[in-house]
Amino acid sequence: MTDRHAFSIAKLGGIITSRRWIVLFMVAFVMMMGYVFWDLISPLSTLLISHIEDKGMGWTAAEYGFYAGSYSVFNIFLLMLFWGGIILDRYGIRITGVLATGAMLLGACITYYALVMIPPTDYTDLSFTLFGLIPAHIKVQVLVAALGFGLFGMGCDITGITVSKIVTKWFTGHELASAKGVQVAMARLGTASAISLSPLIAFYFGLSALVLTGAIALLIAFLVFLLYLFLDRNYDRSAHQQVVQTMESNHEGERFSIRDLLKVVSNPGFWLIALLCVMFYSSIRPFMKFATDLLINKYGVANLTAGWIVSVIPYGTIILTPLFGIVYDRIGHGARLMLIGCLLITVCHGCLALPMLNNEWFALSLMLLAGVAFALVPGAMWPSVPKIVPLRQLGTAYSIIYYIQNIGLMLVPMWVGNVIDRHTSTTTGHVDYTMPMLIFFGFGLLATVVAAILLAADKRRDYGLEQANIVPSKDDRAQSASCNQQACRE
Repeated sequence: MTDRHAFSIAKLGGIITSRRWIVLFMVAFVMMMGYVFWDLISPLSTLLISHIEDKGMGWTAAEYGFYAGSYSVFNIFLLMLFWGGIILDRYGIRITGVLATGAMLLGACITYYALVMIPPTDYTDLSFTLFGLIPAHIKVQVLVAALGFGLFGMGCDITGITVSKIVTKWFTGHELASAKGVQVAMARLGTASAISLSPLIAFYFGLSALVLTGAIALLIAFLVFLLYLFLDRNYDRSAHQQVVQTMESNHEGERFSIRDLLKVVSNPGFWLIALLCVMFYSSIRPFMKFATDLLINKYGVANLTAGWIVSVIPYGTIILTPLFGIVYDRIGHGARLMLIGCLLITVCHGCLALPMLNNEWFALSLMLLAGVAFALVPGAMWPSVPKIVPLRQLGTAYSIIYYIQNIGLMLVPMWVGNVIDRHTSTTTGHVDYTMPMLIFFGFGLLATVVAAILLAADKRRDYGLEQANIVPSKDDRAQSASCNQQACRE
């Protein structure tokens, strides 16, 4: 290689370094807006379940659970995550991203129409109830809102696997866990903003203004992704794309084939990550949908205050997730970080299930504990997937993981909603949350067991989960070797 070529590659490497952080913040912003809409309604579960004469929507807990679980309906029954992963690996980031972000926006518009334009007094009967998890006699408003939320969920999760592949493409061999940490932190910022601010917006401007705000946020996200496509297209036309293609050829080789799918599903490490994902997220994500109502019923917290207390969970992850990502990048111990996080969420749910200690400050401390767990597990889990699955199979791997995760995100809210209805007093309307919290505790315990098995499997199969993510450059290694030799001479 001539000096001129070496200089060009070094210069282009600097361009790649600066642009990858710009790309990270753009695509992470897109996901952040998705999480804003995902959790926009969560703090208002008490309002939705309140009687119409009390300015509520008159939903039952089962109807609210069905709405929350409908996020995953299309992903599960139409296998949209599976097809989304195939499309991503086959046709690339651009086409998949535009379709996915467009689906998010369309779903939000349908949800807005249902909650604003359809009266909560209209009912319909369903023949399919998913073994009683879906109410047979259900509001038309709930059904249409669930349709929109399901379309949004399909787009949101396919956007998620697309963004994950973008970040992996740009940061493999560099600050991958730190980048994933920033991505997750911005997503949690979206969740925290929605949970903490939506009660205020609904209180002062009404539910329609709140849902419209979420739809506008997704419109902005859609435009930002279009801007990313413009930058990415110019990036592909530039000379340094050849360097990127040379780097990626070491990982990809040829296009995705059915053999890649077979390799993914025959990988035991992949299945451990997938099981850990569904168990952990089933213990935390549906819990956050009901946490505000839990604080109101069990701890006597005011409606607005309850939303702020629950928002402690995602707010804590904004700082902690990048911090744990840096630890994983530079020190390693990814499997141990996941195990510690699973233990923490299990302890949190076990304490919330106790019938005593109904103190507001006790609940706040447990939310802080849940926030630490919510930073530890995703901050170490998502950067661990590329260590187990090659890059060209990554879109499909993420799609299968998201698909399995969606099974929990659909069924658990429906299950808990029905349990809450059975444990609600018909005279006072008070809810006994002991049994719902035991359900979440069970999922946390299962996640802990899987995390322990994953740690043992990593030691046996050497996945590299306990190793640092940052790979030293040749210059760094040469300098380190030179220093070691000089130290030996001295």
